[in-house]
Amino acid sequence: MMPRPDEIPGVTDDPVIQLLLRGEARTLHEAEEKYLDAALPRILDLLGSPLSNKELATHPLLKMVLSHGSRGWEDSLL
Repeated sequence: MMPRPDEIPGVTDDPVIQLLLRGEARTLHEAEEKYLDAALPRILDLLGSPLSNKELATHPLLKMVLSHGSRGWEDSLL
C-alpha cells in the first residue's frame, strides 16, 4: 500500500516535524524544545530504568536531550 502524498514515512510521522508542519513551532530548535518538554515523564522513566549508562547514552530521546544541553541558547557563547 502506497502512503498518501501528504504522508512520508520517517518524515511526517516524526513528532518534532509534526510540530513544525502544524505550525506549533517556528524553528527546529523550538519544535525539539516543545517535544522534550512534553517527553519529560518518559525521560524520567528512562533515567529510572535498569538501562546501563551506555544504553541510555544511545537512546534517541536522551541523545536529543544531550544535544540541547542544560543551558539556553541565550546563555551560550555563540
